[in-house]
Amino acid sequence: MKNVFILSGPAWVGKNTLWNLAKTECENIIEESISMTSRQIRPSELDGREYHFVSKEIFEEKIHGWAFLEYALVHTNYYGSPKSELVRITGKWKSPIYIIEPQGMIHLKPLLEDEWYKVVTIFLLPPSLDELKKRLKGRGTETEEQFQIRLATAITEFEQQDLYDMKLINDDIFEAKKQLLQILQNS
Repeated sequence: MKNVFILSGPAWVGKNTLWNLAKTECENIIEESISMTSRQIRPSELDGREYHFVSKEIFEEKIHGWAFLEYALVHTNYYGSPKSELVRITGKWKSPIYIIEPQGMIHLKPLLEDEWYKVVTIFLLPPSLDELKKRLKGRGTETEEQFQIRLATAITEFEQQDLYDMKLINDDIFEAKKQLLQILQNS
């Protein structure tokens, strides 16, 4: 049985930062599934590293072509987990880790959990809801309207933490990394 890991939590809780710190210590057994999105690429990003970036039209064509394990419309943009990523990673005899939003986990876990895959879900929490608001505001990449939309979504996602197998608090990123590696290497 192959493990499939899902790391999720509210926006700006540090999911990608945590994974980027941990991945070099488990890259021989676990590899990130790169999601696809219709949102615009940011200056610091590379296509195929953070996401596979496509237009909304191409994303919708892929939806109709059944190219995704799961997908969602989040903050007016599509995000999805391509089936091809699962095939690519398991073909290397590695376990995939999905860094996705909670609504993606809700669709992905029951789809993959069977006699071939054991799905382990991990919810990353901020130290407090106030700290999450501070992180959201501090990023400064959204308009006030976008901030309010993302905050409302984050609060809803925060309330879904009991759906997960395990929870980690991102108060100290290095402690969170240590705990994440324990889960990934001992599951």
